[in-house]
Amino acid sequence: MANENASKFKNATVISHSMLASNFHYFNFQTENPFTYKPGQYISVRVSDQRVNSYSIAGHAGTYRLNVLVDTSPGGPGSKFFENLKIDDKISYLGPFGTFTLKPEDEKKTILFLGTGSGCSPLKCILESALVEKNYKNEMVLYFGLRHQNDVFWQEHFRKLAKKYPNFKFKLVLSKPDETWQGQVGHITNYLKKDFPNAANCTAYICGNKQMIDEATDILLSKGCPKEKIYSERF
Repeated sequence: MANENASKFKNATVISHSMLASNFHYFNFQTENPFTYKPGQYISVRVSDQRVNSYSIAGHAGTYRLNVLVDTSPGGPGSKFFENLKIDDKISYLGPFGTFTLKPEDEKKTILFLGTGSGCSPLKCILESALVEKNYKNEMVLYFGLRHQNDVFWQEHFRKLAKKYPNFKFKLVLSKPDETWQGQVGHITNYLKKDFPNAANCTAYICGNKQMIDEATDILLSKGCPKEKIYSERF
């Protein structure tokens, strides 16, 4: 939810940091100013004197709290900045920004969520807003794509949601698992294609790399999903 102060740098302090998986860092910040946002939005963080990177908000635990999930596998300036953050360190950020947020929806529509890597961060917020806060009764399906077993995070969280809310289904798909993996293998777009031969009654939220977004969008359009019902955010 952009406000009049979104374009001014503000400070936040690291109050906790945990590793969710191999390269996925989860930070909880305390903000100096009251923080409000719409699930799916992002902030822009100053990671060096010359660079500002954008990161989706992964949660909001109170008026002065802000959570961010960061994938440090790219190894760039942003990755190094977050890898070196310690408890009580401060960040400077702009925002929140973005229109990749939950839209009003007819209950008869199936809502699809497709995310890879840290792209699942805004989807988790949007999904929980629809399912828990707004009590949407739509059928909802989350396809979450990762590479290896040691990349897996939030699996148990989504399984618990699926048990609690019968209108929600969750599929975790690994593209490069070892032989011990018992779950789905491949790419989330393969399962989308198989599960929804007709997508005319679907709305989709897609977040991840450009290749996945383009492929998922093409599949949905070819299966009859209206273009205006496909929302995406590139990571």
